[in-house]
Amino acid sequence: MRIDFNNIYVPDEKLNHVVEESLQKVKKIRRKDRFRRIAGGTVAAAAALAVLTGICASNPVIAEQFTKLGEIFGLVENEQYYPGDYSSVSVPVPGENVSQSEGITITLSEFVCSSESLNISILIDSEDPFPELFRQSVADEDKNGSSYIMLVTEQNTDFADIPMNPDGNMYLEARGAFQDEYTFAGVIRIDFNLYPYALYEIPDSFIWDLKITNIYSPDWTGKSDSPLAIPGKWTFSSQITRQEIGTKTVEVNQYAPNGDGIVSVTITPYEVDVEMGYDESKVQPGYERFDSIQSVMLDGSGKRIEDNIGLFPPDGYDLSMITVYYVETPDEASWLEIQDKLLDKNFAPQLQEYLEDIAIQKIEIPL
Repeated sequence: MRIDFNNIYVPDEKLNHVVEESLQKVKKIRRKDRFRRIAGGTVAAAAALAVLTGICASNPVIAEQFTKLGEIFGLVENEQYYPGDYSSVSVPVPGENVSQSEGITITLSEFVCSSESLNISILIDSEDPFPELFRQSVADEDKNGSSYIMLVTEQNTDFADIPMNPDGNMYLEARGAFQDEYTFAGVIRIDFNLYPYALYEIPDSFIWDLKITNIYSPDWTGKSDSPLAIPGKWTFSSQITRQEIGTKTVEVNQYAPNGDGIVSVTITPYEVDVEMGYDESKVQPGYERFDSIQSVMLDGSGKRIEDNIGLFPPDGYDLSMITVYYVETPDEASWLEIQDKLLDKNFAPQLQEYLEDIAIQKIEIPL
């Protein structure tokens, strides 16, 4: 029997929050004995020239925007959920990186690969203007600060024996924007901390195969003949090599009374991964329930870190220190009280002092 976890009814607000957090933790699996080495690699600059020449020839309207390596990243790198300077360290995508179908050419132009993720700049160029409804759907999302299109994909690598679709689904999000009515520029991100990539030790160099079978706008409702869906078949195969881009890892290995803890913290220019763990031997009497304690992370200035199960972009945070506070939540009333404090922006200046008073344990991580 297939269970839809998104439709499970949970009658208790605290429990609902805990269940959602637990489901997210299932996706973010700790990679044991992970190598921290990052191998640098070089790729022929001629490959980049060939890619960019093809782009400019197919659409002279935007040719002047892509005159050098990294320009596609440069257009949209600050609009990513994990923003940063990708353009200056990006390298050309080698191998089969251009594919054409149904009058649309998709180019995987440059990539940046760290120990935490693979980020690839993508250019989608159409012989005819994209449907107005399609472009308007993307533009509407842009007003909300989250402009993107969805790609229906199949991913495979030479180090895994199962399809490598993030979160177990077939969709990849390309965050970016239309440059004109013919061309969309964006970035796709593969997160190595999420299932199924997190099941594997990511090698220093690997073959990554991608097949795209449909392109959806944000407002697509499931109709195959909709102008918000563009079917086709675009295939790519590339040798990806991890880069040396200033990654730092701090080992922590400290635990709270309920067994939850921090294994390590890894920082790249684009993301911070607070690796969470669980040690049953650390569980103390009275804290056997997994929801008996809630954790809150603050940066070096006392600002609350809004993370997704330990993952967050470094932009806007003081990363000289991360402090993790563990607070007792024996019942829903105590949990709701803490939530009210966390969500109250006016209370933010007093949050650290409040947590210092009520926390049963804290873990300080100098970075």
